[in-house]
Amino acid sequence: MMLPVRSAAIAIAAAAALVLSGCTGAAPGGGSDALTFWAYEPNSKAQKEALDGLIAEFETEHDVDVKVTYVPKDGFNTKINSSIAAGRNPDVSYLDQPLIAKFAEDGLLLDVTEKLDAGLGADSFYEGAMATNIVDGKVYGLPLSMTTAALFYNKALVPTPPSDWDAWLQSAADVYAPGSIAAFEGIGSGGYGAWLFPALVQSAGGTMVNADQTEATFGGEAGIAAANLLVGLQSYSDQAVRESQNAFGNGLIAYKLSGPWDIEALRTNFPDLDFGVAPIPAEPGHESISNIGGEDLVVYSNSSKADLAYEFVEYLTNAKGNAVMAGVTGNFAANLEAAQSLGYTADPYLAAFATQLETAVSRPTLTDWLKVNDEVIGSALDSILVSGADPAVVLPEAQKTADSILFR
Repeated sequence: MMLPVRSAAIAIAAAAALVLSGCTGAAPGGGSDALTFWAYEPNSKAQKEALDGLIAEFETEHDVDVKVTYVPKDGFNTKINSSIAAGRNPDVSYLDQPLIAKFAEDGLLLDVTEKLDAGLGADSFYEGAMATNIVDGKVYGLPLSMTTAALFYNKALVPTPPSDWDAWLQSAADVYAPGSIAAFEGIGSGGYGAWLFPALVQSAGGTMVNADQTEATFGGEAGIAAANLLVGLQSYSDQAVRESQNAFGNGLIAYKLSGPWDIEALRTNFPDLDFGVAPIPAEPGHESISNIGGEDLVVYSNSSKADLAYEFVEYLTNAKGNAVMAGVTGNFAANLEAAQSLGYTADPYLAAFATQLETAVSRPTLTDWLKVNDEVIGSALDSILVSGADPAVVLPEAQKTADSILFR
């Protein structure tokens, strides 16, 4: 999930001052006393050099060695789990947000609540990003990067984006041309669609679980309304059109929900497409509230260098470090001061995402939430949007199933 190249380059440029003359950054290696750190393999040489430079500065300031291991993202979770099983996990690593709860429950992560209070403080970060690290009131990591979804629209079909669901549905009816123009691309199937769905539930005043995370709530009035909205939008979106190759890029679709990773691809591959990005419309009377994705940084509970490891985590997530890490990860900075310094609101495409991030809500920090997301909510939405099942029947049943998994 990458920000546009131009914006990522701004963040990477923040690392230039960190790479001192003659410094090549952190290289894999280091003695037995080295702090060990696992990160996703950067997508480009520039991103790797930026992270190496930041690590090198930390090494110089603290007179320590950091042994960094770069792991391809697709295999990261498998490798980190294998290292834990073998007792050879690193001191610090990236961790996908929804894995925090399970790792914390299993006693694998250091409780950094007091360290955070004495250091950067939770208010240094976007509230939603910070919440991805909190399990049962304790903090088990710091937010490294974040992303969210917003509404892409084709300006040739929709000069002004809708601000609420009524306007969205009316616009969908207006642009629809059977067999040639579809109103909405859809949310996709399975787990990805289930990841997008909370943005609509929350924008109808609902939640996925209750405030103390003791019962699922997505099958209530707001969830049913969100599913009915999708059904309505889909009724103005012929399947053959929306599933045709590059339909939005080729100007055949008015709206799509997606993230910043689509911006550069659309600008590069479809230069004639005039598109905009806006906050996701909300049900009348409610606020647009999107979702959150991204990564956190954690210290493992068996680290013999816990204090130094946490200092390293704060180094990568303070205002200066996180501005660099935004470029390294290709996502948005989670540190508020870093985000402000990167000027997201001045970019015509990123401004809507910056707005969404201010109120975006994290996924529930529950051990089996990924299972519920992929197998329960994803399947329920597929039965509604593919098989035509009634949301008022399917979602309450899915909610009961979710409760039996999450709170058994």
